[in-house]
Amino acid sequence: MPTLWQRRTEEDGVRWLEPIYSNTSLVTQLGSAEAVDAGWHGVPTSSSTQPSLTARMLEHLAIEPEDDVLDAGLGTGYQAALILKLVAGPDRLTACDISGTDAARDRLEALGHHPRIIEADATSWRWQRQFDKIIFSFGLPYVTDSIRTALAPGGRIIANVFGPMSAGLVLLEARSDGTLSGRFTEDGGAFMPARREAGPVQAEPGERSGGTSGIPVEDFDNYHLKFLLSARLPGLDLQYGTEKGRPVRRLLLPDGRWGEVTYRAGRGAAGVRREQGQGLWDVVEETWAWWVAHAKPSWDQFGLTVGPDGQHTLWHRSPDGDSWDVPTAHLGQAGTPAPAGPGAGVCQWGVGR
Repeated sequence: MPTLWQRRTEEDGVRWLEPIYSNTSLVTQLGSAEAVDAGWHGVPTSSSTQPSLTARMLEHLAIEPEDDVLDAGLGTGYQAALILKLVAGPDRLTACDISGTDAARDRLEALGHHPRIIEADATSWRWQRQFDKIIFSFGLPYVTDSIRTALAPGGRIIANVFGPMSAGLVLLEARSDGTLSGRFTEDGGAFMPARREAGPVQAEPGERSGGTSGIPVEDFDNYHLKFLLSARLPGLDLQYGTEKGRPVRRLLLPDGRWGEVTYRAGRGAAGVRREQGQGLWDVVEETWAWWVAHAKPSWDQFGLTVGPDGQHTLWHRSPDGDSWDVPTAHLGQAGTPAPAGPGAGVCQWGVGR
């Protein structure tokens, strides 16, 4: 049954104010919206972040008045308005969104705020300056070179990475050699994935195979295992379902590979698995076995290093502990810098609106 979404405006009075002043995420845009009786059907493509999550992320960043800040994912402008209360002036904030910046700009200007606002993909824009603090309000599949080089030495970035399935929130600090490194926070946060014009390349799947899996269904539903699987298999998504009353968990990769488990009756029972495409289930079983052997660590026991060459390394407890290289090359053209030249992707910093 599709979700029924209802539009709320000032004309709705208390029914408009109550969700606005609640500590919840609010959907602000639907893709392929269809009007139906009493509301709309559609897939959410943009939302206003839960206020407490926004506050936690800003606390982690520790923004100072003289910091130059990038707000990636302008959305409604709410987060930008909070940042403007922390910095010395509007010239200290650059806000970016891939589309639909006019409404947020109008709201901020009505409050007397005039930060730099650009309409672009923050993950691939060729930034012409560096920032002291960067905050992302959408999920990143990985940290692109455009993002990495936009952070000044000693600067901090906070973002939800390894989506769409992961809720891990990482706080990275930039070193003078271009390396980013830091730990995942105890209080994670999930975001809608980055919207991109180019999708991932589809690969030819291999033969179907079957077998059994000893991974309990409750482990598949554990946020911390899903985080680790997302790092090992970037772009991984998990679907929930039932077959003849039995729970089914299906894993999907952007290159077309998939694997699923249909569970027998009883909590913790083994499941019958099927997969199409080579290598997926081997990584899943290996990752789960490591996770169980290490007492099922939560995401705040992990850290991430992004090297000057763009290589991502996930590590457990410390950079010298167990670690895994995170494959990112198959995730399409994300992160390719926009071409230089007038009107071709370079922000003209002297032109503020």
